[in-house]
Amino acid sequence: MANDLNKVLLIGRMTRDPEFKSVNGSSVVNFSIANNRVYVTNGEKKEETHYFDCVAWGRLADILKQYAGKGKQVAIEGRLQQQSWETPEGKKASKIRVYVETAQLLGGQGQGGGSGGDRSDSSNSYDSGVSSGYDDYPAGDDDIPF
Repeated sequence: MANDLNKVLLIGRMTRDPEFKSVNGSSVVNFSIANNRVYVTNGEKKEETHYFDCVAWGRLADILKQYAGKGKQVAIEGRLQQQSWETPEGKKASKIRVYVETAQLLGGQGQGGGSGGDRSDSSNSYDSGVSSGYDDYPAGDDDIPF
């Protein structure tokens, strides 16, 4: 048996406010981040942007709901998971999401923000230090909250 690794670390800006839901009494948020890459080719500066759909569960979801929002820069660490389904037309479709295990909000007060009320602390950086609890939520098609 091979020692495989599924780990992703991204820094980007949230493209929308987190969408909060409760599934079987547990919190879950869905959001996406935009990750920019600047590079030079043939002496010309170019930029490309990639978008990643993310999901977080439990206490981490509660923290992101409260403190994160559209435009906020965030560092996330987690794993990739692919879901597959059949469309109403009978075609196979799939999507890869980042299942966030830890997140840290970056930047200052004026750089994006959520609907999380007064943020009087000066660091504006939150690392939940809490496990996402994915082992408690196997990712079957019936368990996907969206």
